[in-house]
Amino acid sequence: MIFDTIDRLSRYKIPQLEEILKFINNYDCANLIDGETEIKGRQLFVRIMSYEPKPAAENRFETHRNYMDVQYVISGAELMQTARPEDLKALTEYDEKGDYQFFQADGPVSGQVVKAGEFAVFYPLEPHRPSCRYEGHRGAVKKLIFKVRMN
Repeated sequence: MIFDTIDRLSRYKIPQLEEILKFINNYDCANLIDGETEIKGRQLFVRIMSYEPKPAAENRFETHRNYMDVQYVISGAELMQTARPEDLKALTEYDEKGDYQFFQADGPVSGQVVKAGEFAVFYPLEPHRPSCRYEGHRGAVKKLIFKVRMN
């Protein structure tokens, strides 16, 4: 997991970085309508989401095999958790079309509060549980999830 403020995104060697930055700079991200937009076909697309974070226990850990997530919080704040792969128990089979598999963690969990103007990067096979509510924040989150094809 990489965690930082969006103004420092260019410090990281992330595939499709120029296109991600161009998208962020060319659009009023706070007013984008929820949905999915292709930037470079299925090599790079963005999911625009608005939602109320849930308690962590109501969310599941997920991994992807083909895509990296660059999750950029536009407004609000949420807790994003990670766990060691060896501490996961599969809850579903891998969904090839959606590129995800869900898990529960049977070991230690780490978390990072990600606020408006911050981002987190999750590489393929890196377990993560985003969209979690944390103490001290209630309310909606608006987030862009850039999906970057890695293979």
